[in-house]
Amino acid sequence: MSGSQFLRALGRTLGLGRKQLKVDSRHVVIITGCDSGLGHSMAVYCHDSLHMTVVSCCHNLKSDGAKLLQALNSSEDGLSRMHTLELDLLEPDSIRHVHCQLRDILTKDQRYRLTALINNAGVMCFGEFEWQLPEQIETQINCNLLGTMRLTRELLPLLRQQQGRIINVTSHCGLQALPALGPYAASKAALRFWTDALRVELQQYGMEVVNFIPGSFVLDSNIAARQQQHAEKMRKAFSQEQHALYDTYFEAFNGYLKVLSGFKPPNRLKNNSLLAKFNDALTSSQPLALYIEEPRRYRFYRWLFSICPTPLVDWLTLRFCAMPTYESTNRQKKI
Repeated sequence: MSGSQFLRALGRTLGLGRKQLKVDSRHVVIITGCDSGLGHSMAVYCHDSLHMTVVSCCHNLKSDGAKLLQALNSSEDGLSRMHTLELDLLEPDSIRHVHCQLRDILTKDQRYRLTALINNAGVMCFGEFEWQLPEQIETQINCNLLGTMRLTRELLPLLRQQQGRIINVTSHCGLQALPALGPYAASKAALRFWTDALRVELQQYGMEVVNFIPGSFVLDSNIAARQQQHAEKMRKAFSQEQHALYDTYFEAFNGYLKVLSGFKPPNRLKNNSLLAKFNDALTSSQPLALYIEEPRRYRFYRWLFSICPTPLVDWLTLRFCAMPTYESTNRQKKI
């Protein structure tokens, strides 16, 4: 590392020259996973509060979330500030098509600047590793990690040319793996470390890369809306031995998760602390490498995880999840 690089790193550590950048309709942001939850709220916030031009990517343009975003299709100087595109991260052709559509949008006004790519889309499936089918595991890895990588690689030349930034939405599961979420946690942990590598690679080109951990949105999004369908596929694939061992536990486990199933209408988040951190990640001239928004309970457990030996961490993890376990279910059965 040269002396100038060291001084630049030191100055950034001290926050020298840090300021908020002004954004308006000339600044374009593309966000994935906008059908519901955090992605939907980010798209609305960028459009309504920051007055940016938003390219919101939804898995289904007929979803309630997509329709609500399309209804926000306000214009300025005759140009729309909300563009809603269909994107399936599992399909390379869909990724390429979004790239072409984004290029078309950017050519409509020479003043447009691609300010940020926000990789938010993801899928989740609850179930012990032995239960989850290969296609369920692969879908989580392919969407949460590989699909995000493919989209980023596709858009990287555009982002680099305009010194746009990349904000990757990861998860607390990428910091502390949780039981019954092994493949999901693996995808988010990999996304976290790829984000760190990408940040170091791209800073030499004047680009920023941010890891954004927003807390739990399972109840406020449709990320686990198909949990009961996933569970039924797992159950049908059980062997006789697995049925004999797991059926009672499996029933209790998925009964506990029924609240997650079913598609929910999108709600705009009212978490001012989270929105303030998102605003800083998007508009700071020197964004932090990592933003974490979490309730006190999460923060307390994360601190305990960092100081306790592994056996205690394992015990604390079960307490944190507070879900039915094989042992607890069988104790109740005997009683």
